[in-house]
Amino acid sequence: MVQLISALLCSLSFTLTSASCSKSSGGSGEETPVVPAISVNDVTFFEGNSGNTAFEFEITLDKKTTKEVTVNYSVIGTTAKAGEDFVPATNQTITIPAGTTQKKIIVSVVGDDIKEGDDAFTVQLQNPVNGSLSKQSGIGTIRNDDTKVAYTNTGYDAPNSYPGLTLAWSDEFSGPTLNTTIWSHQNGDGCPGICGWGNNELEYYTDRADNLFFQDGKMIIEARPESFQGKNYTSSKILTQGKKPIKFGRIDIRAILPKGKGIWPAFWLMPEKSVFGGWPKSGEIDLMEVVGHEPNKTHGTLHFGPGPGSTQINRNTTLPSGTFNDQFHVFSLEWKQDQIKWLLDGNVFSTVNKADLGSNNYPFNEEFFVIINLAVGGNWPGNPDATTTFPQWLIVDYIRIYQ
Repeated sequence: MVQLISALLCSLSFTLTSASCSKSSGGSGEETPVVPAISVNDVTFFEGNSGNTAFEFEITLDKKTTKEVTVNYSVIGTTAKAGEDFVPATNQTITIPAGTTQKKIIVSVVGDDIKEGDDAFTVQLQNPVNGSLSKQSGIGTIRNDDTKVAYTNTGYDAPNSYPGLTLAWSDEFSGPTLNTTIWSHQNGDGCPGICGWGNNELEYYTDRADNLFFQDGKMIIEARPESFQGKNYTSSKILTQGKKPIKFGRIDIRAILPKGKGIWPAFWLMPEKSVFGGWPKSGEIDLMEVVGHEPNKTHGTLHFGPGPGSTQINRNTTLPSGTFNDQFHVFSLEWKQDQIKWLLDGNVFSTVNKADLGSNNYPFNEEFFVIINLAVGGNWPGNPDATTTFPQWLIVDYIRIYQ
């Protein structure tokens, strides 16, 4: 009779103890089993410089249960590469004994001394037994703790001399810091004069060692995704203005270029004195420009005309295989009175003569200065997207000027 009354009261939503309402009307005395919720945490840690580093993930139940709980898990890559950055796993089983609420999964992360962006992998839970999934994915973030950029010194190398020309000056970038007798930094975002440098670019240029540094006789400009001075990216821009003006001769620059949507490296020249007036009247010479979504194509361009916009002659050439990110290439300019030639790895791919400008003024028989920069975003390359990885590096081996 007591059991019948209790069942009736429960059905009428009267307040009783959970024990009273969980018993069957048949009087068996057994309670409904407690089903715990299963979750996995996120882990962020440095990879280490060698060997393997243990990333410990905790599989947690929100309550104890009288039954053991099992769940399968896999360790899969997102931006991190399975087998290279971490040791993967597929459909493994972990058991949490009855009366306990936690068990650890150890994922081995492979250490190295190569600088790269933070990478991520996922611990994915599935197929729970005696439990339900609450948070079924744990993100492992591998923090970079290295300073060495990986590259190989392969690819084309220019001759050390040319008939009829003498080396006027060069920078082999063999020192620990920027040679300030040749170069100056141009920092900022162009504001307030030409915000976004006239191209709606997204970077803020700095002279920090994070953005420009030296390694094994190479100068490296690094584009970084970070909030700085109101911008979401930083990079560097250097120029020879007021220090090393050039008028005619040959310029060789050996470099490995970055790639990716929204990435825009450039070697270019601007007029030292702008004797014909502001841009574009006094000209602009683009020795090399690559937009990162076309990493196998280099452009050579002249900007000129009465303004306010640019009149331009643009030519380009494409590698037969691979990209400019794979190995070193030499980008060159042969510049003489009334003529400019662009070369890639010693081969001419474009020639512009004074006559090609038609009725426009030809401003390219004056002194110019060199600019090296790595831009992010802008009207031409567009903005970075989900496929763009960071950091990106422009690696310059040397610049040599022959006259």
